[in-house]
Amino acid sequence: MSLRLPIRQPRLALTSAMVGAFSFWLPDVATHLFFRFTFDRPQLWAITLLMPATLLCAYLVVSRLLAKHDFNWVGIAMMIGVWLTGGLFMMLGATASGSGFASGGLISLILIASSIIPVVTCMLATYDGSLFALLIVTFGAILIWGIKESGMPLPFQDRVRTH
Repeated sequence: MSLRLPIRQPRLALTSAMVGAFSFWLPDVATHLFFRFTFDRPQLWAITLLMPATLLCAYLVVSRLLAKHDFNWVGIAMMIGVWLTGGLFMMLGATASGSGFASGGLISLILIASSIIPVVTCMLATYDGSLFALLIVTFGAILIWGIKESGMPLPFQDRVRTH
């Protein structure tokens, strides 16, 4: 029995996942670090708009860069990165206000380890304020994947012209 991954290019998948994680969660962490105890509705709207926007920009750049490597799993890898690292980044953001890693202990490690379970990531995002942004990118990714699979052209996708 082999333990090899069925992915042909695991380095590209891991890179895409890391780019997805950082591009999505860094605006959240930065907002929590900057506003600490004054995180309110304007900051909630800011991360709700910034997080999906930065992920989309990163996706467009990475998918163009990796197109020459025949790697078609950029979006899926990026979403896996978003979902699997959510607990870590939310804990980093919460540390600024005295929670997260500031409280220390085993609870922090348990939350990070259990955040690879999507339900836990959703619950943490509810408390963090990033749930709506997480839902936007998740359902947006599913919608874009469905459109691409149906053969319909996307506005940001290169079109092949035949004359």
